[in-house]
Amino acid sequence: MNNKKRQTFYRSILILILCGVGFMYSQSTTVFQQVEEAVAAQVTTGAQIGQEALSFELPTLTGKQVALDDYRGQPVVLNFFATWCHPCQEEMPIIVEMEKRLKEKNVAFLAVNMTSQETDKSQIKPFLQHFRAYFDPLLDEEGDVLKAYQIIGIPTTIVIDEHGIITQRINGGMTYEMMEDLILLRE
Repeated sequence: MNNKKRQTFYRSILILILCGVGFMYSQSTTVFQQVEEAVAAQVTTGAQIGQEALSFELPTLTGKQVALDDYRGQPVVLNFFATWCHPCQEEMPIIVEMEKRLKEKNVAFLAVNMTSQETDKSQIKPFLQHFRAYFDPLLDEEGDVLKAYQIIGIPTTIVIDEHGIITQRINGGMTYEMMEDLILLRE
C-alpha cells in the first residue's frame, strides 16, 4: 500500500472510531438519565431515613416566614423541642454549640418549637435567653409539622442532606459525642 492509501485508510478508521465513541457517549447519557429517573422514582416523601423531607413553612418567633424549601441545595439539621420538656432542657446547651458549629460549615440549623404543645408561647424567648440560644425558632402552632414528621417524643433531631433526603433521625436527647459525630458527618 502506498502512503496516500494508508493515510486514507487510517483516517477512515479514525472517523469510524470517533463516530463509535460519539454514539456510545450519547447512549451513556441516556442510560445515566434513566438510572437517575429510576432512583428518583424510588424516593418517597416522608419523615424517615431515606425519604425526601416533607416541605413545610412556619413563622418564626420574630414573625418571619421560613420554608424548608428555602434551604434546597444545602444540608439542614432540624431540631424539635419544647420549653417544658426536661430532655430538651438538658440538650439545649448541646444544641446551642451545635448550631454555632453547623453555621461555620454552611449547614442550616432550624429549631422547631412544638408551640402547639406549649402552655404559653411567651415562655419561649426567656427559655432561649437562659441558654444563650440566639437562633430564631420556627413555631409549629397547629402541630402540623409535629404530625407530618411523626414526632412521638421530643427532642428529636433530623438531618437532611443537600438533596432534601433525610439521612439521620435522632429520637431523644443528643449527647456531646452524638453532636461531634453529626458535625464530623458534615465534613
